[in-house]
Amino acid sequence: MRDAEADRSEGAGILDLVHDGVIVRDLAGTIVEWNAAAAHQYGWTRAEAVGRKQAELLPHMRGESFEALDAGLEAAGSWEGEVTRRARDGRERVVELRWSLRASAAGSAGRIVETGRDVTDRRATEAALRLNDYRFRNLFEAMAVSFWEIDFNRVGALLLPLRGAGVADLRAYLADHPELVREAMRVARVLDVNARTLSLFGAASKDEIVGDGVERFWPEASVPLFVEALAATLEKQPHLISETRLLDLQGREIEALFTVSWSAESRKQGVVLLGVIDIGDRLRAERMLRKVQADLAHAARVATLGEFTASIAHEVNQPLAAISANAGAGLRWLERPEPDLDEVGAVLARIAADSRRAADIIQRVRTMAQRREPERAELCVNALVEETIAFLRHDLDSHRVAVALSLAGGLPPVHADRVQIQQVLVNLAVNAMQAMAGYDETAARLDIATEAGPQAVRILFEDKGPGFGGAVPERLFDGFFTTKASGMGMGLPICRSIIEAHGGHIEAGDRPDGPGARFVVTLPVLA
Repeated sequence: MRDAEADRSEGAGILDLVHDGVIVRDLAGTIVEWNAAAAHQYGWTRAEAVGRKQAELLPHMRGESFEALDAGLEAAGSWEGEVTRRARDGRERVVELRWSLRASAAGSAGRIVETGRDVTDRRATEAALRLNDYRFRNLFEAMAVSFWEIDFNRVGALLLPLRGAGVADLRAYLADHPELVREAMRVARVLDVNARTLSLFGAASKDEIVGDGVERFWPEASVPLFVEALAATLEKQPHLISETRLLDLQGREIEALFTVSWSAESRKQGVVLLGVIDIGDRLRAERMLRKVQADLAHAARVATLGEFTASIAHEVNQPLAAISANAGAGLRWLERPEPDLDEVGAVLARIAADSRRAADIIQRVRTMAQRREPERAELCVNALVEETIAFLRHDLDSHRVAVALSLAGGLPPVHADRVQIQQVLVNLAVNAMQAMAGYDETAARLDIATEAGPQAVRILFEDKGPGFGGAVPERLFDGFFTTKASGMGMGLPICRSIIEAHGGHIEAGDRPDGPGARFVVTLPVLA
């Protein structure tokens, strides 16, 4: 028959196999068993713990006290809960406890058996997750961006089989099967939206949006972007950003910046986060700005035409005078006893040519004076430069300004508005002509060159005036800044706005080979 000491030794060995901390105490609260897991959790060895009062060794810092729990344990027979204790090293440990009251054999005093699982790390992780969720929900609800959580699982189930069916180009396939796109919109179920979504899309509550598909929010013109979002999802792109138009619940269009983002975790869950930013006010402001810029450019063109009244009159008078002279000569040829019909025919041909020339001059003036929306078309820069010099020829001659053209051959065309670009060329030429006036009239020359740049065409204006003296004013292209006594300071800012609106840029500096200013206009070429 084995003695009690052997039984206790064997029992302790079995308890050491348990992963949870096991502590056995008598009804007086003295520890009688302490397994290896308890020693690992709290830091005291079995020898140090056995014989001590558990309430003194491991007082509850948070949670119900030993006294309160013991009072109800005899009647209930068991208890489960969570408490916080301080380990030997001073660190707080959160422990998930189970207590049970066990009666000993032969009517001896009972025992209280405790099993405890250290859940400190788990509770810290859960708290961090709750905090992150709290922060996310705060951001989700408080941001001035419309956020949507979309369940894409059924969309994936709809589209993934296409790859197995041999569909290599999903975009082309969906373009040919619009009914599949609409079905994807219907099964893309809205899981949640924020408060901004309700106000932007005209909903009184989330119930009007959550739980349904997104089809009703997509007008036909915006379907290609939805197709792109589907393709980007399957291609595992990190995000997609684009401007588009969406519909609110009343069917009104919303001009929006549309964003889609996927994280690795959200992909596993089949959840997509959409962001919608209302950019209607910004786009309306941009359209208004473009209108104001167009109006200023028109006013500048009209003012320029006013400055060239004498030049225009001279240009028109030349063909008109030629028409008058040729008409008189034709009449004289007809009044001869034997009319010379060959000469009359030649005269009429010259009259027709001069009338076309006069009409072209008037048409150019009318075009410059018209208020209209910019119309971009394929333009040959060299031809536009030559036409501009022809337009200014009389004034250039009257100011005794020689013009030297160096136009590169084989330049690619640009996509631009003819009138606006010509307005820039006229303005730069006139600025050069005025800069040279009274400086050195014997050397007054305007060099205009064109050249090909990287995916661009460059137009260079170089005069023989005083230049900038090595320091170009920083405000040269600012509105109302001028270096002329009678200038308004609008010409160069308008030039810059026109060129930048065409995707190009304009620069100023001193002429590299001597006195004079240099302006370089760069325009992107057609792709």
